[in-house]
Amino acid sequence: MKGALSLRRVPLANAQAHPLRSVVIIFLALAQAACVFGGFILVAAARNELSLAERRLGADLVVYPTSCLNQVDKKRLLMLGTPVGCHQPRSALARMSSNEDIASVSHQLYVSETLSDGSTRWIIGFEPETDFVLGPWMREGERASLPRGSVAVGSAVPGADGQTLSVFGEEHPINAHLLATGSELDNAVFVSMDTLSDIVAGARAAGKDIDATVDPSSDYSAALVRTSGSDTIESVTNWINLYVRKVRAVRSSEALVDTASGIRSHRGLAIGVLGAIWLVLLGALVVAQVSLMNERRAELTVWRSIGASHGIINRVMLGESALLHAVGALAGVVLAAIVLPLAADESIREVLTAPGTSLPLAGVSIAAVTCVGIAGTRLALVRVSRVVRGQKTVLI
Repeated sequence: MKGALSLRRVPLANAQAHPLRSVVIIFLALAQAACVFGGFILVAAARNELSLAERRLGADLVVYPTSCLNQVDKKRLLMLGTPVGCHQPRSALARMSSNEDIASVSHQLYVSETLSDGSTRWIIGFEPETDFVLGPWMREGERASLPRGSVAVGSAVPGADGQTLSVFGEEHPINAHLLATGSELDNAVFVSMDTLSDIVAGARAAGKDIDATVDPSSDYSAALVRTSGSDTIESVTNWINLYVRKVRAVRSSEALVDTASGIRSHRGLAIGVLGAIWLVLLGALVVAQVSLMNERRAELTVWRSIGASHGIINRVMLGESALLHAVGALAGVVLAAIVLPLAADESIREVLTAPGTSLPLAGVSIAAVTCVGIAGTRLALVRVSRVVRGQKTVLI
C-alpha cells in the first residue's frame, strides 16, 4: 500500500499530530541553542579581546645597546620600543639565539627627522614579518599590509588622515594607522626596514641631515623579546645582561606583569561562569523533557498493548526528540547569529564572520542541544516506562 505508514515516518507523524507539544519542545531547544551558541560567540569574542589586550602590553623585555639605553629616560621606557638616537650592528645579539627560553625577537631602528616647524619626528623601522608589538595596535588589524614604500602613522601625526605623508621630503602612501597608545609613538611614523633603507638613501642623496653610519639592513636600536613564559622573563633578562656583551636588557615592570596575569585570570573566570550558566540551562531542558514525557503515559500504554517492544518504543520516541530538538537548535543558532551583530560590538562581528570559528561553534551548539534533548527523553522514557509496566491495562 503506497500510503502505508512506516516506522521510519512515525516520529514526524507524531510531531505533526501534537503541534502544541512539538512547538514547546522546539521553543525550548531554540532558546537553549541560542544561549549556547551566543555564549560560545561571546566567549570567543571576549577571549580575543583579552588576548589582544595582553598582546598590546608589548614585549616581555627590550634589549638596547648599552650606549643607547644610557640616553633613554627610564621613566619613558616602553615595552613597545622607546625611540632613541643611536644604533649598533645586529650581529652583537647573535648569542641570544642559543637561549631556548627566548621565543621570538623583533628589531627596531630609530631615525629622527626635523620638520619645518623645528619639531622632531621619529621614523621607526621595524620588521613586519617578526613584529609582535606594533601589529596589535594597527587599526586595520594585526595582519595589515605594509608594502615597500608605504608607511604606517601614529594617531597624532599631522596629515595622517590623508592618502600620503611626506617623509624627508618624499611622499609615501599611508597603508596603516596605529591606535592611540598614549605615548610618543602617537607622533611617530612606522616603516619596514626595506622602506627605511630607501628613505635613508633618498635623504642622503638629497643632502638631508641624517646619520651617515646607520644601515637599516644590519643595524638595530632596540630588540624586542618575547620569552617562552612569564616565569622565564627575569631569568632571560639576567642571562642577556650577563652573557651578551655591549647590550642591556630591561624587562616589563611589575605592574605590566600583574596586568597580564590579571587578564589571563579574568579570561578563565569569564569562561568558567558562562560554562556554569550553560550547565544550568541544560539541566532545565532535561527537567522540561521529563515533565512533558509524564503526559505521554497513555501513549506508551497503547504502544505496549499492541505488542511494541521496548526497542521500537525507544526508536520512535528518540527519533521524534532528535527531530524536534535539531529543528529547534538550528533555529536558535540562526536567531542568535541574526541578533548578536545588533550589539554593535566589532569583536563579536569578527567572530561571527569568520567561518573557521563560527561554523564549528554552530555545529557544536546544535549537536549539544540535540544530544541533551535525546538524553532527557531517554531518561524520561526510563522513568515513565517503569510506571507503565507496573500498571494493568484493560482494553474494552
